[in-house]
Amino acid sequence: MINGHGDDIHNYGGVRINFSSNIYAGFSHDGLFDHLSKSMRLVANYPEPSPLSLEKRIEEISGLDSDCVMVTNGATEAIYLIARTFHGFNTVIPQPTFSEYADAYKGLANQSVDFQRRNIFWFCIPNNPTGYVMPKDDLISKIKSNSDDIFVIDESYAAYTKESIISLDEAANYDNVLLLRSMTKDYGVPGLRLGYVVGNSNLLSKVRDNRMPWSVNALAIEAGHYLLEHKNEYHIPVDELIAERRRVENKMHELGIATSPSDSHMLLCRLSQGKASELKDYLISNHGILIRDASNFQTLSPQHFRIAVQTEKENDELIKAISQWK
Repeated sequence: MINGHGDDIHNYGGVRINFSSNIYAGFSHDGLFDHLSKSMRLVANYPEPSPLSLEKRIEEISGLDSDCVMVTNGATEAIYLIARTFHGFNTVIPQPTFSEYADAYKGLANQSVDFQRRNIFWFCIPNNPTGYVMPKDDLISKIKSNSDDIFVIDESYAAYTKESIISLDEAANYDNVLLLRSMTKDYGVPGLRLGYVVGNSNLLSKVRDNRMPWSVNALAIEAGHYLLEHKNEYHIPVDELIAERRRVENKMHELGIATSPSDSHMLLCRLSQGKASELKDYLISNHGILIRDASNFQTLSPQHFRIAVQTEKENDELIKAISQWK
């Protein structure tokens, strides 16, 4: 991981409002915490070598065939496993996007594989950091017209958009698609590291061959079962978030700050003067507000920063604080 990517709240004290993290902060985890506190005995034994029970549960809930789901230690483990499995392919990563796709290939350049496919495409939908969603018809057209290539579609932020995206069962029906989902993002549990890959069983089996045993710990597996059973208690108010993103977007424009097209709760912004790092330092020091300096995303400039909208009151505090800068 490139230093500076992801939520870096751990580097700061006194953060009141965190716009840097893309994960919805309004969940109550009291039930989960209580359940896990009663499940601590699990740490005295090894977990399942592969989290088959959780994989089967996801398949049952989603109506997928057997062996079409692989649970991983966060979506990030899935990214690295896929890169290792198909590192002989020509890698296509549209920028700007999540840095881990490129980082996962570091150290693999001198290795070789026997696969004969031409390209592996990485698409983040909605995209991080822009929030943009590629039209579903366009994506499906690419998948169908490039059947010799592999498409990795990272839908970690699927719950944060109203746009049409590829479903789990659709992904499993293609023999060249690997679809990533994130329970971290869906349920607001980044500390547990839970994600999964959905794909045709034959294609997914190639990725499974590179998975190490016990990569998902026992408490994470238990938490996964609990979260699936209590899914209705975890509601992301996507309509409200997107409405707030549009409102904040307009306010940014009034301040002379440009924005990139977004279809989610994320907003990529570009200052007309000054640097994002300077604005970030000002906001944290003077207002206890944390934003994401986006200058280390490939193709972006020192003027770029990203936010994920919060409540109306918190968003108004951000706008007011930025208006007072310089």
